[in-house]
Amino acid sequence: MDTGVYSRGQLIDRGLPRRDFERAVADGDLVRLRHGWYATQGAMPEVVRAVKAGGVLSCASALRLHGVWVLPTDRLHVRGNAATARAHPTWCRRYGRQSPEVAAVDDLPTALLHAVRCLSREGFAVVCESVLNKGLMTPSALETLFGGSPAAMRALTMCDGRAESGTETMVRLRLRTCGATITPQAQIPEVGRVDLLIGASMIIEVDGFAYHADPEAFENDRLRDLHARAVGYDPIRLTYRQVVYQWDVVGPLLAELISRGDHLRPLGSRFRHSRV
Repeated sequence: MDTGVYSRGQLIDRGLPRRDFERAVADGDLVRLRHGWYATQGAMPEVVRAVKAGGVLSCASALRLHGVWVLPTDRLHVRGNAATARAHPTWCRRYGRQSPEVAAVDDLPTALLHAVRCLSREGFAVVCESVLNKGLMTPSALETLFGGSPAAMRALTMCDGRAESGTETMVRLRLRTCGATITPQAQIPEVGRVDLLIGASMIIEVDGFAYHADPEAFENDRLRDLHARAVGYDPIRLTYRQVVYQWDVVGPLLAELISRGDHLRPLGSRFRHSRV
């Protein structure tokens, strides 16, 4: 990952001669952020902020740059090394001794080791599910990384890598308390693959943040909802905002539907679903 922020050692490894380095600094092509760290003019702003503050980008902020789905936050997740972390109690920390600063953005394993201590149980489970779904690490690799950490092991038991978005994972985890059978990514004849099948007949689809920016997808999904109703299913479509910011309203409504058995409407054998 090229963020435009480098340590002096990285610039040397890239083959930048001392004379060219000094010229780049003098000309403003490289900006000194702190001792031993420099940024190009087009460097990623969040990485510049982290390094300028005295640390490196880690935890949720680094995971997002690695393509992992993380809950939205305005916080910049920064961590220090063994020497600097003590002076910054609000920075992210891992269990055990802090890792050395190798790059301006932590690699995936190091970011995860900080996330397990920093994020909420749900937030960390969402991260692990995303890592598995994208094939960034295997379940066994995650277990080895966390070394039996109880918090990490609890999160991993909630994940199987099938959810294609963090909001899917959030809905599935939150509805577990309702006691219904939940099948992620169920394949339904004449309908196709759905995000979540609750019980026998309730379909929950979770739209992404930019969903309405794609008119064709919007139209296709409405047609698919119609197909689902025609064969006896009850499709429910949730928006990103409803899951992330309005669950206090949405959650109880879904729980009420489940408690009265709406998800148990029997279907003919022709319309049985299958897992993928």
